[in-house]
Amino acid sequence: MRLSKRCEHFNALHAEIASQGINPYFRPTSKTWGSEVEVAGKRLVMIGSNDYLGLSHDPRVMDASAKAVYAWGTGPGGSRFLSGNLVLHQLLEERLAAFVGKKGAVVHVTGFSTNLGALGCLITPADTVLCDREGHASIFEGIKSTRARISTFAHNDVQNAAKKIAEAKRARPDGDVFLITEGVFSMSGDVAAFGELAALKDEFPDIIIYLDDAHGLGVLGPGGRGTALHFDAAARTDFIMGTFSKAMASIGGFIAADDEDVLRYLRYQSRTQIFSAALPAANTTAVLTCLDILEKEPERVTRLHQVTNRMREGYQAIGLRTGQSASPIIPIIIGSDEKAFQFSQALFENGVFALPAIYPAVPRGQALIRTAYMSTHEDRQMDFVLEVLDRLARQFRIRAQDVEEDEIRGAQPNMTPDATADGAGRAKLSYL
Repeated sequence: MRLSKRCEHFNALHAEIASQGINPYFRPTSKTWGSEVEVAGKRLVMIGSNDYLGLSHDPRVMDASAKAVYAWGTGPGGSRFLSGNLVLHQLLEERLAAFVGKKGAVVHVTGFSTNLGALGCLITPADTVLCDREGHASIFEGIKSTRARISTFAHNDVQNAAKKIAEAKRARPDGDVFLITEGVFSMSGDVAAFGELAALKDEFPDIIIYLDDAHGLGVLGPGGRGTALHFDAAARTDFIMGTFSKAMASIGGFIAADDEDVLRYLRYQSRTQIFSAALPAANTTAVLTCLDILEKEPERVTRLHQVTNRMREGYQAIGLRTGQSASPIIPIIIGSDEKAFQFSQALFENGVFALPAIYPAVPRGQALIRTAYMSTHEDRQMDFVLEVLDRLARQFRIRAQDVEEDEIRGAQPNMTPDATADGAGRAKLSYL
């Protein structure tokens, strides 16, 4: 009964959105073609996937992954620490390190577990950790387990970060200072001011810089080699973390560095590494094949940015509010949680798949539709999406000019016209 009580508030909110028919989450996909999917019998253009290079449906990746199953089986049978370590894992670590400009790497079974395990064993209670306040949940969860002092700096604000570093060094001179940021922020699509952050090593040479490049790998840098190389800052970056569940068309993660002693320590001390089953051979081979393709076909990254630029310009022509995105992730800022749910449902009904992000994934009152594009999106699909967005943006009054007009009139800018007219009270959805 106690457990049920703890769930009551959430379940009441869940029942409310379910009753309105606007719950967008956990919809099962019955078929996928990469840039299009089938859900509940509807074929939709997918603009919510992290498969930035479309490699999850590349025949070469699929064939190599399938062959690996027959060569190695469907599972590793244990952790890498014990019986599950394959030569494929070690080969992948060598390839990844070279790809991102580091001497070595340690592969984990998921991206979340990479941050959880790496940060959990690298940081001590005597240390201070400074994170961009919009950092991923896995970063903060990894730090929590260490009992270190954690502080956030204003999003992409290098001066604020420098001020916090100086304060930390004065307050705790015996501990290390870790500076942690994402390369590409998963909700806003902002690219970190990483060149300037890495340059803080000139003033503070002993800070430890940890880059979570989950959404930068395969997207930024020469041939998709990531944020650190995009800013020519790999040498100043102590740790580069990346994942395989985005541009690398698989699942898993890794941490790369130059210090072989530290890498050995991570290999033997990361609890999520030694107490998790190893990455299956099929997934490992998929990543190796993606690296082969990227090295031979860097034009895929060029095409990704062509698609992204076209859609960003299309959004601007419609009048959508998109923030400062400079990546394939282009948020559409909506405002209220309820309106974001309703807009997502309208997209679904009109043949477009994109989901809302609400608090705590984004700040309160800044709910958005997270859209993300792939190098494999075709012109016809992009034209279709822009036509739907243009029509629905006018209907829901989410364009910048609509919001300004509503504010001038004193209307409620984050309610649909129907809800404003009838004054219907609806449950707040921020806790979902």
